[in-house]
Amino acid sequence: MSWNIKILPGKNRYGYIKGEIDYFHWYALVHKDSVSFGIDPINLEGGYGRISRLCVYKDIPMSSYTKRLIYANYKRRWDVFNTSYEDMIRYLVEYLERIYSIKLVK
Repeated sequence: MSWNIKILPGKNRYGYIKGEIDYFHWYALVHKDSVSFGIDPINLEGGYGRISRLCVYKDIPMSSYTKRLIYANYKRRWDVFNTSYEDMIRYLVEYLERIYSIKLVK
């Protein structure tokens, strides 16, 4: 299964990146090289990876405030990880690893 990933406009080379995946929002901190506290793209555990911060969420407007439902939250370790969305989270991590590891060859 594949999901529709959209990266929101802005300075999106390396660093803080925001986007959407289907009906969810996400933001991530992506490094140029793998770091020892990043998300391992193979098993999604803490280890070596380019992504050291990832949050997947939905904002639900209420009458006087907005409720944020968090489905995944990684800050050097998983604080929240909804296993019902593991395939989507894995797809997003692999996508970000792949797109931000492309090197130009002349």
